[in-house]
Amino acid sequence: MKKITFIAFLLITALGNAQTLQGTWKINPQAGALGVGPNQGDIGWWSNSIADVATRACLFDDLYVFNSDGSFNNVQGTQTWLEAWQGSADVCGTPVAPHNGSNAATWSVDTAANTVTLTGVGAYLGLAKATNSGELSTPSAAPASVTYKITSITANLVTLDINFGGGWWRFVMQKQGVVPTCTDGLQNGDETGIDCGGSCPTTCLTQINLPVTFESSTVNYAVTDFGGNVSTKVVDPTNATNTVMKVVKTNVAAGWAGTTISTDSGFSSPVPFTSTSKKMNIKVWSPNAGITVRLKVEDHLNVNHYVEKDVTTTTVGWQTLEFDFTNPTTAAFDSTFIYDKASIFFNFLIDGTTAGEQTYYFDDVFFGAALSNNQFNLVSYVKVYPNPSNSIVTITGTETIDSVSIMNLLGQEVMTKNNNMQSAVLDISSLQNGVYLIKTTIAGKISTDRFIKN
Repeated sequence: MKKITFIAFLLITALGNAQTLQGTWKINPQAGALGVGPNQGDIGWWSNSIADVATRACLFDDLYVFNSDGSFNNVQGTQTWLEAWQGSADVCGTPVAPHNGSNAATWSVDTAANTVTLTGVGAYLGLAKATNSGELSTPSAAPASVTYKITSITANLVTLDINFGGGWWRFVMQKQGVVPTCTDGLQNGDETGIDCGGSCPTTCLTQINLPVTFESSTVNYAVTDFGGNVSTKVVDPTNATNTVMKVVKTNVAAGWAGTTISTDSGFSSPVPFTSTSKKMNIKVWSPNAGITVRLKVEDHLNVNHYVEKDVTTTTVGWQTLEFDFTNPTTAAFDSTFIYDKASIFFNFLIDGTTAGEQTYYFDDVFFGAALSNNQFNLVSYVKVYPNPSNSIVTITGTETIDSVSIMNLLGQEVMTKNNNMQSAVLDISSLQNGVYLIKTTIAGKISTDRFIKN
């Protein structure tokens, strides 16, 4: 009796651990659902476009069925996507054995390793050619089993990775039969994008891009923490009219803990570096002078394409740090690379155990050099927003602003306003589109900011 009870317990446990995969899945009909690259999660070599969802519809409608009894089925219908290794051009065609679901197969999950294994010649997920020992060159070389790493899984989506020896394939799959919601990470029904628009109440936000000011209501200011950081968009504790990013480097954070100033997709356009202009500047707040702040820029599709620069804070509180990638700290600047993603590291290489939990802030991530008289440790902190703008721009400070003037890049004053308040509002709709300098005078000291009229 005890033996029977123990066996039943094992069966219940196995089914409980695997229940999130149980059901029917398809490849998620979005760009990047299929991709390959040199490292896990890097799909820099190739990834599908949104147009591929239509041109390869015979692949995106294939079903991957994880049955409750542990059996598995590939269901392809009359057509699936065929490739040269299957004796065909890259076109939709009749499924080729043994990758046509003709052989019996089973599935099992290893919860400790976060993997799922399909056992049965020809059973596969995503693309049939990807196996644990290489990419197939002929259908007859299909292995008896294939194991995939379950990188992430929710009620609606699963991300699977497989190392084929020469690189990593990634497959993102969508569960079928799950009632769509506005926050499920999918583009459902009449939604105009992932989790936005259409009949859903949320609004699609535009992808983040330089300059980053944290002031727009239509930009996705989500950041990506790693290594033990916890970041939140908050009201500036030194200026209630300003919004900034708060970064807590926790007491368990690694020395390399950092914050990517975007999602994994990076900026909507590359940082506009040129042969003579390789600088960026960021306003940072630190509780200590003398800490190292690292800025890393990279290609969001290729983690091996990056450059980093370290700068040391010189004061407690706000200051503008300039990062000159002409003389980088690590790796050489390569003008042939695309740099469209940036990450900031506070108190770099000092872990949380050593430093204890520390709080930092950053704001106003700009391309270009920091202006020499833009010393926020000497004058009240000044904020210019929205930036860019095509009509109204507001300048705020923690003390009374005496005057504000706008100058073009030739040094010509195009607008001025005397002021006796903590904020100044300027109508810049009559200015031509371009880059301007805003000079704010407080108690005889001048703060200069770049501003874009669009």
